[in-house]
Amino acid sequence: MKILKKLMKPFHRKIKTPEEYEASMKLFSALMDKGAKLSADEADYMDLLGTLLEDYERTAHPEVESFLDRKATPVEAIRWAMDRHGLRQKDLGPYIGSEQLISAIMNGAKKLSKSMMVKLHEGLGIPYENMMEIPTTPRYRKVAMF
Repeated sequence: MKILKKLMKPFHRKIKTPEEYEASMKLFSALMDKGAKLSADEADYMDLLGTLLEDYERTAHPEVESFLDRKATPVEAIRWAMDRHGLRQKDLGPYIGSEQLISAIMNGAKKLSKSMMVKLHEGLGIPYENMMEIPTTPRYRKVAMF
C-alpha cells in the first residue's frame, strides 16, 4: 500500500505531458489488474485517474474525440481507421474480401455484412455503431382506417 500511495501522489492534478500520461496509464492498468481486490480508496482514485486520462486524451487528440462524438457513416469510419493504422484500400482484404468488394463498399454501392463488421471491429477497432446504417427517419406502415 505504501508503494501505491507513493505512485499516486504526483497524479492528483491535471495530466499535461505525454510522459505523465504514460505513467498514469501504467498506474491505471495496475489498478485495473487488481480487480475486485481494490480498496475503496483505490477504487475512488482509479475513478479520478480515469477522468484525468480522458481529459488529457480529449485535449491531446481532439480529432479522435470529435469522430467518436458524432455518428459517422460506415465509409467514414473505415477511412478513419485506415488513416490511424496507415492502411491503403487494398490492405482491407482480410477484413472485407476482394478488391472489387472493397471498392464497391468504399464507393457506397454495397453495404458491410455482419461478418465484415466483426472483422473490422476486432482488427481495426472500429465501433460497431459506426458501421451500422440506422435509418434516420422512422418507417411507417399503412394501416387501414375504419
